[in-house]
Amino acid sequence: MNTAATIVSIIAVLGALILATSSAQFRNLGMSRMLRLALIWGAIIIGLVLVVQLTGLSLEQ
Repeated sequence: MNTAATIVSIIAVLGALILATSSAQFRNLGMSRMLRLALIWGAIIIGLVLVVQLTGLSLEQ
């Protein structure tokens, strides 16, 4: 994946997380539960990235 695609992907993921955390229900969770959910999402994202890299999946142009 080239650098521009990586930057766009990171910005898209951050934007989605900002939109998801802007709801009132998310703010009422409490800090410990919010941190636990953030760690779970981080593990999911990192796991998917590792799977893609280890399997060698790529988009050919």
